[in-house]
Amino acid sequence: MVAAKRIAALALFSGSVSATGNIIAQYIDSWSTAPRRVENKPFVFFPGYEPAQTLRFFVYGVSFAPISFRWHAFLNSRFPLVASAKAAASKPAAAQPLPDKARAVLKRIAVDQIVFAPFASGAFVVGMGLLEGLRSSDLVERIRVQYPRVLMVGYLVWPAAQLINFSIVPLMYRVQFGSVVGLFWNTYLSWSSAQMKRDQQRKACASNAVCI
Repeated sequence: MVAAKRIAALALFSGSVSATGNIIAQYIDSWSTAPRRVENKPFVFFPGYEPAQTLRFFVYGVSFAPISFRWHAFLNSRFPLVASAKAAASKPAAAQPLPDKARAVLKRIAVDQIVFAPFASGAFVVGMGLLEGLRSSDLVERIRVQYPRVLMVGYLVWPAAQLINFSIVPLMYRVQFGSVVGLFWNTYLSWSSAQMKRDQQRKACASNAVCI
């Protein structure tokens, strides 16, 4: 029961972070695109704001949070950052080129980036495409173009962020640190999705020789 409540709270928090990142991305994007008319659109914070897009990011954040929670629970159990005193005493100093914590951090980051990062990046691209109602051909095109971009940028962001979080940031502040990084990450994901959607619309416009 406690675990279920914890996962539910985490899901709502993750959805809120995703939605906030999307709002920030839309706000930034509104300054780089031509002004658009927004009459008869409720809850418009700024010109061009699309509430449906924010809702999609909230839904995705809520849906993916339980998967992320269980993955990190596995990492915590498989690669604990604090070894027992008995286990540490049983290892000779010569066999410890790195402190136990540093070695556990590097293993955790390596497994996370090799196994989970490709899956999480693919889940985002496919999940958002499905939430947008893309046709199968458009979804395949989005996977082909956006997936490598998201994965590569993730490799530039998360290993360094996790190294800092697990080795420097005190335990009581790790959630807050991860949330700040996650906010910037979700802002990038929102911007990347908007760019991809705009590119697909331009291609469809060119192929049909009609622009709306």
